[in-house]
Amino acid sequence: MFKWQKYGLLFLMLIAACETEYNIEFLYENVQQLVVDGIITNENKPQLIKLSLTNNEINAGENPLSGASVTVSDQDSSYVFTESFTEAGAYYSVPFTGVVEKVYHLEIEIESHYFEAYAEMTGINSMENFYAVPAEEGNLYRYVYQESSLPSMTDVLYDWSEVPWYCTQYGSYRAIETFYTLHNVDVNEVFGPAREIIYFPPGTTIIRKKYSLSDEHQEYLRSLLIETEWRGGLFDVQQGNVTSNISNGGLGFFGACMVMTDTTLFLTP
Repeated sequence: MFKWQKYGLLFLMLIAACETEYNIEFLYENVQQLVVDGIITNENKPQLIKLSLTNNEINAGENPLSGASVTVSDQDSSYVFTESFTEAGAYYSVPFTGVVEKVYHLEIEIESHYFEAYAEMTGINSMENFYAVPAEEGNLYRYVYQESSLPSMTDVLYDWSEVPWYCTQYGSYRAIETFYTLHNVDVNEVFGPAREIIYFPPGTTIIRKKYSLSDEHQEYLRSLLIETEWRGGLFDVQQGNVTSNISNGGLGFFGACMVMTDTTLFLTP
């Protein structure tokens, strides 16, 4: 799951929106369905909801959905999300901060179709200590993930742009991987296929971003991982649909996560 976004001048993008006319038929076989990707966080920033439509062709590119009306409300306030004029299907709010234990209500209207979802932000425990061990060969190291006491998802971004020789060797100046602590873990994860290990040299800047997970969000991630990252292990189950909290047959997930971030400049083990 890759969620890195740069906020920079995003607020300036909210003043206008691109709109495209759609003649959409939802909820029937072999027609397009709405896909929602959005997380409200406790970061004071423009929150983002991404909307797209499914493709009926294999390997087709992303199909962003423009022209929707998007609103998120809680017990106290309501926030209108405006489509970016430079990024079709990306809807931003004015900056606001999500609050733990509040329930957020997403409403989407497009033509005569209406979709909604609810998400509650749960708390998170402190970031675990940073821990790395050396690789078997070369002056490289790997990050060792330590599970948290509460359900969480952690993105780990490695940036070795200040180490030119490794940029050349790896073929990129950075990489990212995601770790999960899920309280609904099953045999598919324990006996899943081996994952690629990312090695990094001294001089790498490592940014960890940890998200809290509600029970519903855990169930969504579990069903997603069974169909993707955990597939190919010893105990695969029959393929099925990924769960969703979007009403009216919508796909994807709307969540609310408390976020914690730290940065480490790795110089020595």
